[in-house]
Amino acid sequence: MSVHGKPDRIKVLNLTFTILFPTAKEMSASESLGWCDPETQVIAVSGDLSADSMQDVFLHEVLHSIAYVMGLKEKETEENYVRSLATGL
Repeated sequence: MSVHGKPDRIKVLNLTFTILFPTAKEMSASESLGWCDPETQVIAVSGDLSADSMQDVFLHEVLHSIAYVMGLKEKETEENYVRSLATGL
């Protein structure tokens, strides 16, 4: 179920991530517009952003979740990242 057209969860391969949309005040401790915690399978995106910015941050955090689930490491080449991320999407 979603709130005002915003997803409340997303399936990333075999894991389901919960999506949160906290206020900017609630996000201030993280000093970011979004975050992904793969251990608890939670993605948070500031709910105070414009629709375009929110979509951009959401996709960014989903890509982090895919990288985690696919076991990608920073040493991977860009092509391997792109191939794996495309599979994850």
